[in-house]
Amino acid sequence: MGHKVKVDIESKPLEPIPAHLNMLKNPPKKLFYKGGALESLLQAEHKIAIVGTRKPNPYTKSYVAKLASKIAELQGVVISGGAIGVDIIAHTHAFPRTIMFSPSSLDIYYPRSNKAMIEKMMQECAVISEYESPYMPHRFSFLERNRLVIALSDVVIIPQADKQSGSMQSARIAYELNKPLFVLPHRLGESEGTQELLATHRAKCIYDMNVFLEGIFGVKIQRSDEILEFCMKNPSFEEAYLKFGEKIYEYELEGKIVREAGSIRVL
Repeated sequence: MGHKVKVDIESKPLEPIPAHLNMLKNPPKKLFYKGGALESLLQAEHKIAIVGTRKPNPYTKSYVAKLASKIAELQGVVISGGAIGVDIIAHTHAFPRTIMFSPSSLDIYYPRSNKAMIEKMMQECAVISEYESPYMPHRFSFLERNRLVIALSDVVIIPQADKQSGSMQSARIAYELNKPLFVLPHRLGESEGTQELLATHRAKCIYDMNVFLEGIFGVKIQRSDEILEFCMKNPSFEEAYLKFGEKIYEYELEGKIVREAGSIRVL
């Protein structure tokens, strides 16, 4: 996507601290970053946080991947925390239009399992930390990291979250900072944290990705493949076949979709 920026893997102080972060009760005193695209990413008109569970279901994985990709296509920037699950899926599919906030100092890849992607972001995007080297995360470091993700963003999306989770703490921060908060629709018994946010009117639901993006970016989006849009909801194969008939087999043979435990996932 686009030309590669100059590789810059040296840690540098981020000065001045972005104005958005000063709205926090406890704004960072210092920030450090690695990456050659920080200035242009910070200047983006639409910065959208995508944070959520470390154990997303197949439906959430597919939706987050498509959503992050669309945001990047529209020249938005996806902000997240580099964690396993929703965070790293969002970074990967928005790349290189993405900013990561690290819970560790920048000489440490955390989590280690995401080292390859974090390294890429340090070279071609931007990874930011408020911790001086060397610093390994403590329990409270993740909440401190999350407050920066939310504060720098214009809009917050929590695709999936349990009731007692760091993502719900992020939702609370978003609510306190008056950030528009969005979640995905889930089946009963799933993602009970985001279901609660909907029930208490603290979040709005993304029922149609294109409608949501049109509202945020103010542009008309060309409608994509109806079958793939439907399959992103992780329906059973029977549901998809009843709706689209033999066409479903064609999509499967072409490698556009795959069956997993009786349900369909978009590739």
